[in-house]
Amino acid sequence: MKLPSTNRIEAFSDGVIAIIVTLLVLEIKIPEFEEHTFAGFLAVMAPLVPKLIGFAFSFFTVAIFWVNHHNFFHRIKHATWRLLWHNNLLLFFLSVVPFTTGFVGDYPTDRFVVAMYALNLFLAGVAFSMMWHYALVRSNLAGESTSLAERKREYMQTGVYGMVLYAVAVGVALIYPPAALIMLVLLQLVYFFMNSKTADVPLEA
Repeated sequence: MKLPSTNRIEAFSDGVIAIIVTLLVLEIKIPEFEEHTFAGFLAVMAPLVPKLIGFAFSFFTVAIFWVNHHNFFHRIKHATWRLLWHNNLLLFFLSVVPFTTGFVGDYPTDRFVVAMYALNLFLAGVAFSMMWHYALVRSNLAGESTSLAERKREYMQTGVYGMVLYAVAVGVALIYPPAALIMLVLLQLVYFFMNSKTADVPLEA
């Protein structure tokens, strides 16, 4: 019997993530530009700076999730009902990112708003980690010959440590929001450079 492929999961996920990054930029409203001078331009752009930074960071974050998602499904040989719903849970939390990004863009120093943003990313990370554990540790849907111990070690390195740091960022946000935002930036940079180690490995489209 032919096992179901992951093609539809990947196609659906790519579509949803494309919509998410589109919604991110739609959170930035075009300002009313009345005084057509350089000073007037700066005056209307200054309030948008937090939103532009939030957009850039969230775009970068969602892009990292997408790259990891692509690499993850490149390894998976077939789909299951549980894998579908693990993936749906991840997409749910990623779909909330445009809202929390817009909120933190309006209130970048509010501890509850920043904590909610960090919590959003934490929950997305948890969802990805749960999917990883199910597919590559518990079920080995990749059909890899590596030992269970090796797959567990990879899971800890790629998922659990990141979740812990996200959780810490939530707590830090309630005390000092700027420190939490810096933590989130550093965490995404770590994930980016982890991905860059496989930059020259050919992947299927």
